[in-house]
Amino acid sequence: MIDDKDARLKAFVRNKTKEALLKCGRKLVINEGINALSARKLAQAANSSVGMIYNIFATMDNFIAEQNAMTLNELSAKMSSLTMSKNPFNNLNHYADVLASYIMANPNLWALLYNRYLSGDGFKLTIAEARIIKKIDILISFQVVPLIKKMSAKEKKVSIKVLEMALFAMSGYLLSDRLNNKSSLNKETLCKLLMNTYIAGMVSLEDIK
Repeated sequence: MIDDKDARLKAFVRNKTKEALLKCGRKLVINEGINALSARKLAQAANSSVGMIYNIFATMDNFIAEQNAMTLNELSAKMSSLTMSKNPFNNLNHYADVLASYIMANPNLWALLYNRYLSGDGFKLTIAEARIIKKIDILISFQVVPLIKKMSAKEKKVSIKVLEMALFAMSGYLLSDRLNNKSSLNKETLCKLLMNTYIAGMVSLEDIK
């Protein structure tokens, strides 16, 4: 019984330490950028040790993956909280607004996710990341499918993935200073422009079928 209580206490302390490290790491990225996120700097900021970080997360890549899952979960929650209308076109534009607004409000957190995704060799989504992306995929699918009714199930699936990849690729521009509020094409309207171009293209292709 004593050993069982001791194990539960150790698990509780470990979980609390993990939560504290994730919270501290998130603040570090938000305030100082992704280059500030190293095991040494995280240990200093969290008043912990590098050994403790690796003991809990094994690698910094695992730590970053958990941060990205938190970011995706925040985005998913904002999308899910929207009140949907009967017009899927309007709903998709609301999603585009949410995406652009979230990235603009959290550029460093999104940069952490964006850079890991584009890191190249060996990248693989964690189970947590994949589950949240699936939730976002379902939200978007519910709105896209009514606009492309005549397409086959396979074509619909591919077209939705193309849209998601295009939006993700375009999100990189929202992290840069290439676009500004003085431009007729600013950051806030960029995702909506891409979304509307995609929708118009899909509807046109469907009409040709």
